[in-house]
Amino acid sequence: MPSITITGGGLIGLFCADILSSKHNVTIIEINAEIGFPANFPGIISQSNNISKLLDSAELSNLYIFDTGNQINFRTEWFVKLLSHKLAKSKVDIIHRTRIESILLEKNQLNLQLKGSESNFKTLETDKLIDFSETLLPGPKGQIHTIEGNLDQIIKPDIPTKQFFVGTCLRNDLINLNKSKIIIERSDGLAEVWYEVNEKETPKQGWIESKILNAYYNSKIMTVDDYYKKAQDIINTMVIQ
Repeated sequence: MPSITITGGGLIGLFCADILSSKHNVTIIEINAEIGFPANFPGIISQSNNISKLLDSAELSNLYIFDTGNQINFRTEWFVKLLSHKLAKSKVDIIHRTRIESILLEKNQLNLQLKGSESNFKTLETDKLIDFSETLLPGPKGQIHTIEGNLDQIIKPDIPTKQFFVGTCLRNDLINLNKSKIIIERSDGLAEVWYEVNEKETPKQGWIESKILNAYYNSKIMTVDDYYKKAQDIINTMVIQ
């Protein structure tokens, strides 16, 4: 089977790996210790795209699913964990704490020189590389992948992003928050609230946790359905030709 390597464990990259894994040997190179963390997407999916079809897992209770009638809300970190479990079962190779140090083209294949704590130095040969590194967080001490050159085998999808402040608070505190872009209530009694960075508020009992992230944005905050469609579009227009 053809081989494809993906840099980074963002949600679009993970969906690309999931879709491609049936007919390709897929490897994900993650520069950080955990894949897809911190989660940089909203935990929202439409009912028409059942969450169990994406995860194929019996551990959905960990997602704290909350059905609003119009959409299904869930905990993003566990969604990523369950998706990575599914990828492992599909024989997707996930290499953590590793970065691409250089790339050579040999006999129409990319020769990736890797460096990281999971492998001091090794080479990975691949037919194509899908590079999402520009949209993801750098590694420890600011480490990044070195992906230079304009080779046909290197695919760099255009994913517009926007910065948001995201806080998790008690659902009971939502009544006094009215500047948010989206509110994602969950069945664990908590809610995730998204703000433009300069518009953030503070709930009565404070934020349980918070983060500033760059999320996929194309005239609106994109839901999981949009992330999956973007992955399909990348594969159909840029990968499989």
